[in-house]
Amino acid sequence: MSKNNALNRLNLIQDHISQPTGPIDLANERSNASFNVEHMYWLFCGSKEFAKALSDAYQMIQRDPDLYIPGGHSFDMTQPQQRELVQRQIFRYQKVHKTLKDPLLCKALEFAMCNYSEAYSMRTYVHNTLFRQSIEFFGTKEQQDEWMDEVLNWRIIGCFAMTELGHSSFIRGLETTATYDRVHDEFIINSPTLTATKWWIGMAGQTATHTVAICQTIIDSESYGINWFVVPLRDRKTGHLLPGVTAGDIGAKFGRHGLDSGWIQFSNVRIPRKNMLMKWSKVTEDGKYISPQNPAIAYTTLIGERLTVLTGTQNALGKALTIACRYGCVRRQSVDDGQIMNYQTYYVGLVPCVASIYVINVVDRIIKIQWEELIKQIHTNQAEFLKNVTDIHALSSGLKGTITWWGSEMLESCRRALGGHAYSAYNAIGPAIGDWGVNTTGGGDNFVLLQQTARYLISSYEKMVQGKRLSGSVEYFNNIKQFSKIVKSDLLNEEQLYDMKYNLDMYTWLIGQKLQYLFSILSQSQEDPSVTWNNNQVSLIRLSELYSFRYCLSEYIQALSNYQNSIPEFQNLCPILTKLGQLWSIHLIYESLKEFLEEGYFGKEQANIVKNAYFRMCKELRKEIIPLVDSWGYPDFVLQAPLGKFDGDVYKEYFNTVRAAPGCIGIPSYWEDYIKPLTDP
Repeated sequence: MSKNNALNRLNLIQDHISQPTGPIDLANERSNASFNVEHMYWLFCGSKEFAKALSDAYQMIQRDPDLYIPGGHSFDMTQPQQRELVQRQIFRYQKVHKTLKDPLLCKALEFAMCNYSEAYSMRTYVHNTLFRQSIEFFGTKEQQDEWMDEVLNWRIIGCFAMTELGHSSFIRGLETTATYDRVHDEFIINSPTLTATKWWIGMAGQTATHTVAICQTIIDSESYGINWFVVPLRDRKTGHLLPGVTAGDIGAKFGRHGLDSGWIQFSNVRIPRKNMLMKWSKVTEDGKYISPQNPAIAYTTLIGERLTVLTGTQNALGKALTIACRYGCVRRQSVDDGQIMNYQTYYVGLVPCVASIYVINVVDRIIKIQWEELIKQIHTNQAEFLKNVTDIHALSSGLKGTITWWGSEMLESCRRALGGHAYSAYNAIGPAIGDWGVNTTGGGDNFVLLQQTARYLISSYEKMVQGKRLSGSVEYFNNIKQFSKIVKSDLLNEEQLYDMKYNLDMYTWLIGQKLQYLFSILSQSQEDPSVTWNNNQVSLIRLSELYSFRYCLSEYIQALSNYQNSIPEFQNLCPILTKLGQLWSIHLIYESLKEFLEEGYFGKEQANIVKNAYFRMCKELRKEIIPLVDSWGYPDFVLQAPLGKFDGDVYKEYFNTVRAAPGCIGIPSYWEDYIKPLTDP
């Protein structure tokens, strides 16, 4: 560096100290918006009304001394302090919730609390989704009448005991038993081996009074498969474990420290026969077992669990991206003191991720509506429910596996974007990575889930080959042979790639090629089918990923068409939403270039066209990166990261946070014993 350049650099640093440039930089970035940020916030929330309710809910939290995290930073709390805080928030929320008369505000407050606290979200998720929905899905009307009022009002606190020390995604291999005693009309719950210990059970460590335990059903020494049983764990007044129940905390974890993950062992625990949830499977008083109409029923609760990943992705990754993008526009580096967001390596790593959140937001709303409609059929048309549940089970498994793996990669992109500052827990990215990791294994390991999806895809393709008409998420298989006739791409210029349907067709072609190839291998192999499957496992999992991404793109294209006929505020957002969809669809092609080249579909020049279009779209949307993340509406207190401050004055806030940390300044407790003897002359 020359003397003049060094002097210029020192002058720039002095300017930063005397007058922070962050607020000016973010103000300039916000002036680049080609769309109305408030209207985009409405769309992201699903409606203007919910957006208003959500803003009100955030304000309620910030003003409430029990819902709001007290002075200091949550990352400085010990594990016991975090757990007490979260349970206090739940206790307070239940009281506040009962006073609210507006259903929309009630919904918004719950949503806002889950955005605010990952630990709160997980505790309420275990109780409200896993435990409660198990009773709703698998319990008879009489059982729901007995349990649901206490569940809804948290007079009993539930957990979901599926996974075991030696078993997780292979549910049929679970070892915990429920043996029917017809003399006393009771089931005896047992953990017959060490590996049968229920393991990684959220809220079992300290909190839950009851669990829905998945057990092998034994009648007269014969196993009838798995079923769901409501088992009391703790005395509701004293908190003491009930006779025959041994449970404890799982100990130190990689993340989610506010959730008391635990383990449970059952030793001859007796429960009434009526505690077996019997909507689909039944055991009569005389010990007769009545099987469910469809084995897929056993996975119903898990479908809803897996679909919640879409909402969780928007929250966890949306916050991380907001922090990384704001920091990238505030941080200035190099001789010319430019914003690091302007480096191609920086914005290409983040802009497609921002586009992805918008796609996931749209898909989340669509599939939730489909799932809610399907759930209604449990009560109104069970035959129709059983007809459709297999498709959405495969789709939920594919989306969960694909999006959580992608989310891990995206969080790593955010970590890199913050450089060394990402190593500080106060900037939220590190803790987010710790909290996120379990999503790739919890609720079903991704490798297993994506194979479930692959089996459905291969089975559906076989039906299509046999001349059967397909529907649901694989309806396009009916026309996939038309795509297989295409040998080479007709891609000639970048403009073609701005047509999302054109990119969708290319993606469909790739899926068709993989389907045809894998079906041929699996159906013609002379070796053990399990061996053939295992030898092609990587390709089968990739097929499921392609299917899941294609579903998202297809639904986004349809949603854009609907927005064009929506309220004027949403119609006016279509140009920027179209750009986001264009980028994401090109991103899918870009990420699959290797496969397109291997198949001979693309030549070298066509691959270059894809790369050039991809980088061009990233650069174009980089200009609006701050308005795009602002539209998600996360207040500073929810982000909990100084480097993500809305006003851009990040360094002052960051320094003050560090300065206020416990033990920041002072003599350490070990000085006298281990430092003074070394340094005292």
